[in-house]
Amino acid sequence: MRTLAVVTLTVMLAGCGLTASSENPGYVQFETPEHTGLKHGTSISLGASVLRFAAKHTDNDPQARALMESLDGIQISVHKMSEDVDYQALDMDIGLATENAFDNDWNPIVRVVEDDSRVHVFVKEHDGMLQGLAIVAVDQEELVFINMMGEIAPDNLRSWSSVVPRSESIALITDSID
Repeated sequence: MRTLAVVTLTVMLAGCGLTASSENPGYVQFETPEHTGLKHGTSISLGASVLRFAAKHTDNDPQARALMESLDGIQISVHKMSEDVDYQALDMDIGLATENAFDNDWNPIVRVVEDDSRVHVFVKEHDGMLQGLAIVAVDQEELVFINMMGEIAPDNLRSWSSVVPRSESIALITDSID
């Protein structure tokens, strides 16, 4: 009975825009590797209704407001590493999961590989607008997946990137979609 209630509530929330919709063209289904060294941490799924509500209450930051208004959804998953994780096997599993998640409509635009971490950034573009942006990042402590959906204007992303220190990675994202 509890499972039925959870499924019903999930369907109702997805339909009213409170959670990110899998029907959005910028949505990515990232299958977290079934790896014994991962412990599920946090999952967040926000739909257009929640993001518009948040945007209306962001009076002191017009750049953040514009970005939130342009988003139809955002999903975030964080998985913690256990002490006995096999990083080599996990790296291969994440590579396979990433390969399976992104079809030919998604373009890899940033790839950073270091000894103890990896970051991949993908965008889905249509008619000069981003329909989606996805980040897969893994290091010695956690695996993070972020998916932003909606028609994101390059100027909104460029202004959002000014919140963090300017880096070539952010410049590559915004310059590649102009």
